[in-house]
Amino acid sequence: MNGKDATLNKDVVSYLSAIRTKPFLLLAGISGTGKSRIVRKLAQATTTAKLENCDEQTLNNSRWDLHKPANFEIIQVKPNWHNSMDVVGYQTNIPTPRYVFTPFVEFIAKAWQHPTVPFFLCLNEMNLAPVEEYFAEFLSAIESRSKKGNTYETDPIIKPFKDFNYENEQGKKCSLAEDMVNLLLPGYNAGNMPQHIIELSKRFKKKGLTLPENLVVIGTVNMDETTFSFSRKVLDRAMSFEMNEVDYDSFLEDTADIITEPLTAKASTLLVDRPIKAQDVKDKVDADFIVSYLKAVNEKLDNTPFKLGYRAANEAMLYVAASKSFGQDSIATALDEFTTMKILSRIEGDTTKLRVDDNSDKTILDELETVTKDFLKPANKLAVHQEEQPAEENANGEDNAPVKDVVVAAPVELKSLDKIKRMKEQLKRNSFVSYWD
Repeated sequence: MNGKDATLNKDVVSYLSAIRTKPFLLLAGISGTGKSRIVRKLAQATTTAKLENCDEQTLNNSRWDLHKPANFEIIQVKPNWHNSMDVVGYQTNIPTPRYVFTPFVEFIAKAWQHPTVPFFLCLNEMNLAPVEEYFAEFLSAIESRSKKGNTYETDPIIKPFKDFNYENEQGKKCSLAEDMVNLLLPGYNAGNMPQHIIELSKRFKKKGLTLPENLVVIGTVNMDETTFSFSRKVLDRAMSFEMNEVDYDSFLEDTADIITEPLTAKASTLLVDRPIKAQDVKDKVDADFIVSYLKAVNEKLDNTPFKLGYRAANEAMLYVAASKSFGQDSIATALDEFTTMKILSRIEGDTTKLRVDDNSDKTILDELETVTKDFLKPANKLAVHQEEQPAEENANGEDNAPVKDVVVAAPVELKSLDKIKRMKEQLKRNSFVSYWD
């Protein structure tokens, strides 16, 4: 895109719509399919000349050669991460009282300093350790998001810095908060601190480190014998993508990258200024159709651990609206993608667990397949009226009344049906199924 609105690749629209819905994504698939590369490309496509400390022409010439854009950070998850210290840091008294920050925290503080630019943090090999153990503060904070006017808030991942102040051996009160702020906001002092940094300093001391609105966290996932599976708690809080397709022809032609143009300012803004509640977008989408679809899905999932809650309904509405914001007007396509990301990703278990009842071989996957076909296939068939044709005489010499020919659009291929088919085959073959095949 060259500064004007342009048509985005449909896969890019899916990523951007997911980010606008919730800034926490999981990219799962076989090793070597470019999962972390996509995160880097998103950062390259949205970084600015000011952020890169150069002029526009220099950025335009070097954007895709930036190995580490200023709005990008990659953190390698380690197998020994069994608490959150490696993510949010920790307080220590050795050699003196201080707070030890991590690259994760430092990157969040940097994002706070540039609130209008999307910042992308890639957690590489995210499931090498149990996610709930090292990422608890983030998982809690991402669900606490609220927005009142232009003010975006979350629970803190590090408590208010003033709470870390201490008394020394002589009983004198010491301000550890000041040292913490100086570490997170380097390069400033009382004499040259801009107003927005002064306000940010006050915020850290009073409210702690919360998640900024422009932060996007994307975890890459490989599913093999060395990794941990995801609980529904984690999956409920993320937008999940499966990346197992390999196109060697595009690889040979060097066209495998799906992000090859910088995003417009409008698109970048959509990634930062996001609605949080379905109430904010319900008038922009066919809310009744979305709710009817989710009701039908939940009817099939009743009395199972896979049943959807209010969070799913909220995100379904947001996703359809987000998809529309990026030029994808088909509600069937948007709900198809949402189904794959948020509904099918929850389904896991053996034949007994997934069987509808003891007297039938029908499974939950069969039921979901029926619902998807009933709702989304018809929604694909949009009637398009051709222009009226001139009246023609019939065999009796009478004029035929002008008619409108109705052309039914070819149905879009539904990804969710393809995924359900593969999951059913996996269940039949292994007597066990997981979304992460």
